[in-house]
Amino acid sequence: MAYSIVTVFIAFLALIFSESPIYRSGVVVVIGVTILLLEILTLTPFIMKVLGTKLFWPSKNAGGHKPNRYWGKASFIAVKHPIITVTLILLIIAPALIFHQEKLNFDTVGELGNQYPSSKAINLVAEHFGKGQSMPAEVVIENGKAMDNNASMAVIDNIAQRLEKINGVEKVSSVTRPEGKKMEDFYIDKQMITVTDGLSQTQNGVDQINAGLKTAREKLGSADFSKVNDMVDGTAKLENGMGALATGLEKIQNGIGNGSDQPETLANGIATIEKNLSQMSSGISALSANYGKMQAGYAEMGKNYQQAAQALLGVKSTIAQMQTLVTALGQSTPSVQRDRNYLALSQMTDRLSSSLKQITPEGINTLNSNYDKTTAGFKTANANLSKMAGGLSQMADGLKKTETGLGQASDGIGKIVTNMNDVAKGLGQMKLGQQQLASGLSGFKQFGDKLSDVNRGLKQISDGLGKTNDYLAQLKTEKTFHIPKEALANKDFKKAMETYMSDDRKVTKLTVVLSNDPYSNQSLDTIDKINNTAAAGLKGTVLSKADSGTAGTSATTNDMNHILSRDLAKSTVIVTISVLLVLMLVIRSFWPPVFITASFVGAYYTAMFVINSIFLGMLGYEGISSFVPFFSFIIIVSLGVDYSIFLMMRYKEYPLLDPREAIILASRHTGGVIISAVIILGGTFATLMPSGMLLLAELAIAVITGLAVLCFILLPFFLPGMIALPEALEKIFSDKKKENLVLEKESSKR
Repeated sequence: MAYSIVTVFIAFLALIFSESPIYRSGVVVVIGVTILLLEILTLTPFIMKVLGTKLFWPSKNAGGHKPNRYWGKASFIAVKHPIITVTLILLIIAPALIFHQEKLNFDTVGELGNQYPSSKAINLVAEHFGKGQSMPAEVVIENGKAMDNNASMAVIDNIAQRLEKINGVEKVSSVTRPEGKKMEDFYIDKQMITVTDGLSQTQNGVDQINAGLKTAREKLGSADFSKVNDMVDGTAKLENGMGALATGLEKIQNGIGNGSDQPETLANGIATIEKNLSQMSSGISALSANYGKMQAGYAEMGKNYQQAAQALLGVKSTIAQMQTLVTALGQSTPSVQRDRNYLALSQMTDRLSSSLKQITPEGINTLNSNYDKTTAGFKTANANLSKMAGGLSQMADGLKKTETGLGQASDGIGKIVTNMNDVAKGLGQMKLGQQQLASGLSGFKQFGDKLSDVNRGLKQISDGLGKTNDYLAQLKTEKTFHIPKEALANKDFKKAMETYMSDDRKVTKLTVVLSNDPYSNQSLDTIDKINNTAAAGLKGTVLSKADSGTAGTSATTNDMNHILSRDLAKSTVIVTISVLLVLMLVIRSFWPPVFITASFVGAYYTAMFVINSIFLGMLGYEGISSFVPFFSFIIIVSLGVDYSIFLMMRYKEYPLLDPREAIILASRHTGGVIISAVIILGGTFATLMPSGMLLLAELAIAVITGLAVLCFILLPFFLPGMIALPEALEKIFSDKKKENLVLEKESSKR
C-alpha cells in the first residue's frame, strides 16, 4: 500500500514542473496522499485492531475473497500462448498509437452550451455579427515615447495593413483606421494627386505672373520717371514766374488807375503777356498729356505688380508645404532617401524656398504704401492742371478785354491778377504732388530694376515646378501613410486617439476581427501569424524598441494551447520515467516494470483514441477539452501503477514457482480486488457525465475506458503474456536450433 501511495505521490509531484498554474495546482494531491498514508499507517490498523471481524459488518464472512476466475483464465491463456496474445493486443492498441491526434479544444463557451446568459449572449453576437466579432483579438504596442506623430502612426498603419492581409483576418481597426477602413486622404498617393494638381495650377499661375511682371516691367520702363524731378523744378520756376507776372499786372493796374498816358506801351506789354500765356497754356497741355500717359502706365503697372505680389506669396506658401511633404516622405519611406530623383526634388524645393525668402508681406506692404503715395500725387497733379488750364483761359479772356479798351483794362487786369494768384496756388500744390510722385516712384524705380531678376527667378520656379510635378506623379502609387499636423490637432481625430491610445500616447492597440471561431485551430494559427507580423512590422522603424503582444480570447487560448501541449509532453516523460524507476525499486527487476509502464501508456492512448472517435468523429467537435488528456494520463498512470503493484507484489510471494505459474496464481488472487476497485472508481467518474459539462463527460469516459482496458485486457493478458514471452521465444529458438542440428546430421549421413 505504501508503495502504491509513493507512485501517486511522485506522479502528482511531477506537476510542479508544469508552466500552467492549473496543472501545478494538481500538486495539492501530494498533500492528500501524504495524509492518507499517515492515516493508513496509524488510524486504519488501530480501528482494525479494535473492531476485529466486526469491521466487516453486516457481512459475517471475513475469510477473504475468492480467486477471480476471469483473471485466472486470462492469465492462463496468455502464459500458454504468449506470442499470439501479445501480437493480438499490439494489433488492437497499435491503431490508437498510430492514429492518435492531440486536438485540444479551449471553447469554454461551447462547453457551457446555450443554457447560460453569458453563452447565450455570445452565441447571439456570433450568429448575427460573426463569430470573430464576439471575441476580437487586440494587438498592443508599447513604446518608450509618445506615438501621436506621423512617423509612429505610419508604422502603426503599416502593421494594420499587413495584419489585414493575413488569411483568417476579417477586419483591422486602429488609430489610423478607426472604422476598420483606410482613410484615403491620409495616404501619399491620394495626397500626391491633390499636390500635383495644385502644382500644375501653381505653375500656370507662376507663368501668368511672369508674363504680367514682364508687361509691368515694360510699362515701367516706358515711363520716363527720371524727368519727374525736372518737372518739379520746372513747376517751381513756373510758380515763380506766375508770381512775378501777377506783381507786374498789379503795377499795370495801378498805372492805369493813375491815368497813365502811354497806352501804346501798355498795349505792347499786354500783347507780350498774351503771347506768354499762350505758350504757358501749350506747355500745361503737353504736361497734362504726359501726366495722362504716365498715370495710365502706372495704373497698369500697379494692377500687375499687386497680382504678382500676392501670387508670389501663394507660391512661397506652396513651396513650404512641398518641403514638409518631401521631408515626411523621406522619414516614412527611408529607402526613397537614396533615390536620385528624391534628392534632386529636395534640393529643388530648398532652392525655390531660398529664392522666395525675400518676398514677405512686409515688403509688399511697403510697395503698396509707395504706390498709394504716387497715386495721390498723380491725383493732385491732375486736379491742379485742370485748375491751371481754367485760370489761363480766364487770363486770356481778361487780356483780350484789356486790348479792346484800356478803359476797361483795370477791371480786366484785376480779374487776371485774381486768376494768376489762383494759378500760382495751383502750381504750388502741383509741385507738392510732383514731389510726392517723385518720392513714390523712387521705390518703384528700385522695384523695376529687380523685376528682371524676379522674372528669371519665376522662370526657374516654373521649370522646377514642372520637374517636381513629373517626379511627384511617379509617387501616385505610393501607399505610405502620411497625416498632416492639422489632422493630428483635429478634434474628431483626437477621439480616435483617445479610443486606441493611452492617455500618455505611449500605448496603442489594434483591434483584429478574425474570420473564424475564436476558439478554432484556424484562429490559433492566425494568432501566431499576427504575433510574427506585428514583431516584423516594428523592426527597423522608429518603433523598433517598442514591445508588442496580442490579447483576447484567441490569443489567450493560443498561449494556453502551447503551454498545455508542452506541459503534457514534458509531464508525460517525467511521470513515466519516475514511475518506471519506482517500479524498478519496488519490484527489484528490470523487464516487469517496463511491461507495466508499457501497459498504462497503452491504456492512456487507447482511452484518447476512444474519446477522439466519439467526440471528434461521431459528435463533430473541434477537439477534446484542453484539460482532459493531461489529467486522464495522471489518473490512469497513478491507478494503473497501484493495480500493477498489487499484482506484482503477490507475484513475488511465489519465488519458488515457475514465473508462468506464479503470475497465474497472482492474477487469480488479485483480479477480484482490482476489478472491484475499477468498478467503484469507474462508477465514481460515471457520476460526472450527467453534469452537462463537456469537460467532465470527456474526462469520465477517458478514465473509465483507460481503467477498463487496463483491468480487463492489459493486466490479465498483456502482462502475463510478456512475462512468459521470453521463455516462449527461447523455446522457439531452441527448437529451431535442434531442428537445424538434426538436419545437419541427416545431411552429413547422406
